[in-house]
Order: sequence, then structure tokens, then C-alpha cells
Amino acid sequence: MTSSDNSGDELDQTADAAEVARLRAELDKLKAAQEATQEPTTPGARTGWWRTVVVGILVLVAAVLAPLSVLATWAQGQINDTDRYLATVGPLAKDPDVQKAMAARIEQVVFSYLDIDAATEQLVAAINQTALPGPAAATLQAAVGPLATGIKNFVSDKILEFVRSDAFEDAWITANREAHSQLVAALTGEGDAVKIHNGEVTIGLATIIDTVKTQLTDAGFALADRIPEVDATFTVFQSDDLGKVQKALGFLDGLSTWLPVIGLGLLAIAIVIARDRRRVVFAAGIAIAAAMLLLGLALNAIRPFYLDALPASSNAAAAGVLYDQIVMFIRFALRGVLVLAIAVAFGAWLSAPRGSGAAARAGLSHSIDAVRRGGARAGMNTGRLGIFLRQYRAAVRVAVVAVAALWYLSIDHPTGSTALVFVVVVVVLLLVTELLAAAPAATPAAAPEEAPTSP
Repeated sequence: MTSSDNSGDELDQTADAAEVARLRAELDKLKAAQEATQEPTTPGARTGWWRTVVVGILVLVAAVLAPLSVLATWAQGQINDTDRYLATVGPLAKDPDVQKAMAARIEQVVFSYLDIDAATEQLVAAINQTALPGPAAATLQAAVGPLATGIKNFVSDKILEFVRSDAFEDAWITANREAHSQLVAALTGEGDAVKIHNGEVTIGLATIIDTVKTQLTDAGFALADRIPEVDATFTVFQSDDLGKVQKALGFLDGLSTWLPVIGLGLLAIAIVIARDRRRVVFAAGIAIAAAMLLLGLALNAIRPFYLDALPASSNAAAAGVLYDQIVMFIRFALRGVLVLAIAVAFGAWLSAPRGSGAAARAGLSHSIDAVRRGGARAGMNTGRLGIFLRQYRAAVRVAVVAVAALWYLSIDHPTGSTALVFVVVVVVLLLVTELLAAAPAATPAAAPEEAPTSP
């Protein structure tokens, strides 16, 4: 056998050995990935049928507590925070339906003290005593009705003009601020400041009636001076089940601090004992999102039942506006929890070791690598920052999520928009850190020293 044949055999053997080594390396990677996704089989590891049952119960209870936590937080804000309560009822002063209902109530109070028809009759009788000619007296007597109607229309127009002004908004806020403690007593059943009659919760109109009286007097309607200080009220809530509402709000207010903590604690326990923690996080996110959707549907379903139960004398349009305004902050809160729950579920799906989530993650990773390589070809170099982000990638991710979570929890009343902004910001920050992360440049191998040549 020639030397060239021996060299060819050696090259073939070397190539075969390299291919075998490559195949073995690939096989080792597949085995490691398979072992990572398999359930532990060592004694005392995550085995046992009870884990699935307990985890399912914990996630279910946490999902039930989620909407109760939203309601408890809302109740606590309305009861203990006057500014929060005013933020709820304050905008009602600008609603046309509420303005019409308030104007009708003010008219009812004003006209109960001002008998316009009787006053007009007295005025005409006094004029007739001046011995007017017969035709003039007859004409004046015929004008009693239109004159009284004109005066009433004048008063009604002034009242409607007032309730559409900024002065009414200020008076509305003042009246509600003064009544907040009494409303709290009515809703919680604590104290004797307010007596509930026929399931009604009311605010005093004394300040508002006094302002109307002043404006009528300034407009030249001296008859308004006859209006005394009144103790009239305006109904802001009416329900035959107000006693049940009292008990529910009192119960939720007492648990407002503990319900979210208990829910999160149950989820933490479920994740710790779960056989597959990622799946539990995914299931918890879906379950809580579903609970928020059910709460939203329940609020929409309760509305027509509440309106149908109102007395015929009630203003249904104003009552509907009041209901929507009261539950508005509940809807804001549930949307915030809904967005976070969906984001958590999406993150758990994206971290799946196989399936559609793994495929999506691989595609995203390839896209980031392509952008990073394109930047490198364009001369972009992240330097030590890129190396640091690459080396401490996991710690950076945890820090970004933790800071965002703490910041979000520091907000008193986050909404769906707030949660969406936080989720978008976190995703953008994570993508930027991935793009900037770069492996250290490979050190070129030193050239082999040339053997000294013999002289």
C-alpha cells in the first residue's frame, strides 16, 4: 500500500470520527432536553396523585378570590377614602340625565314653598281692587293662568340653567363631601347619622336650594325670599335589598387587605408543590382572567335587574347613569387584573419546552439573533454592556420584572390601561436587553512558532 493510500484512509477515519463525535453531541443534547421535561422519578421528588388535586383546588379558590379582592378594594376605597368617593360621584354633576333629575327635584322643593298660582291670584285680586274698567279687569283675570305658567317657566329655566353651570358642580361636590360620612354609615350600617327609609340613601339639598334661592333673588324674582332653610334630600341610591348591600360592603371592607394576600399565597403554594410549575402558572393566569370576565358580565347582568326593581316614580335614566358611575372603578380594576393575568399566561405559554410555545420562542430568538448579527455587520458593538447582559441575562430579566411589579403595586388604583402600559414597557425592556446582549469576541489563536532552520 502506497503512502498516498494510507493518507486517504487516515483522512476518512478522521472525518468519520468527527461525524461520530458530532452525532454523539447531538444525542447528548436531546437526552438532556428530554430529561429536563420529564417528571422526576427520584424518591421524594414531585410525584404523587395528590399534587394535581391540591393544586387544582388552590388555583380554583384563588380564581374565586380574585373578583372578591377587586370588589373588596373598591368597597374599601369608597368607604374610607372621601376623595375616592368624590371621584366616583363627582362626574355625575355633568351628566344630562342627572341634571334633569336634580332640576326636577329642586323644582318640586321650590314650588312646595312657593304657591305660584295662589300668589298670582292674590296679585290680580289686589289690582282689581283699584277699580279697573270692566274689560281691563276681565282681561287681567283671564291672564292669571298664563301669568302663573310664565312665572313657573321662568323659575324652571333658572333652575335648569343653574344645574348646568359650574356653580352646581361645586355645590354638588360640597354636598357629597359633607354627606360622605353619613353615606358610609348608611352603606355599612354603622352609626346613627342616617336613617334609611324604604331602602333609600340620600344627600342633603340645603346648600343647593340656598344657591338657587340666591340666584332667583338676584334675577329679580323677589318671591324666592319666601323659601326657608329646607331639609330636602336627593336620592342617590335606592334598593329594597339595601340591608344585604350593607352586610356585603361591611364584610368586603374588613377583608380588603387580606383577600389579595390570601389569593397570592394560595397561588404561591400551588406553584411550589406542582409537578409542572409552568403549567400551573399558565392555568392560574387563564383562570383569573376568566374570573375577571365573569365579574364584568355579572355587573352588566345586574344593571337591568336593578333598574327594573326601582319604583315607577324614579328616574330610570339617572339611576342607570348612577349605577354605571358607581361600578366604573370596579370595571377599571378588573381590567387591570385581566391584562396582567393574560400577560402571565402568555409568558408561561411562551416558556414551554415544546409545542407551539417553544416554536414561537425559537422564532423570536432567531429574529433577535438576526437583528443582532445585522447590527454587528453594520459596525454596532455593545462592548462591556453587551457582555454583562449576556453573562447575567437571567438576573437582568428577574430585576426588570420585579421592579415593574413593585412599581405597579405601588399605584393605588391601577386600571386596564395602566396594566397594559406596564406589560408593554416590560416586554420592550426585555427585548432591548436581548438585542444588546452579546457574547465576548473570540480571541484569535496564536500563530504556531516556526521551527528554527538549520544554517
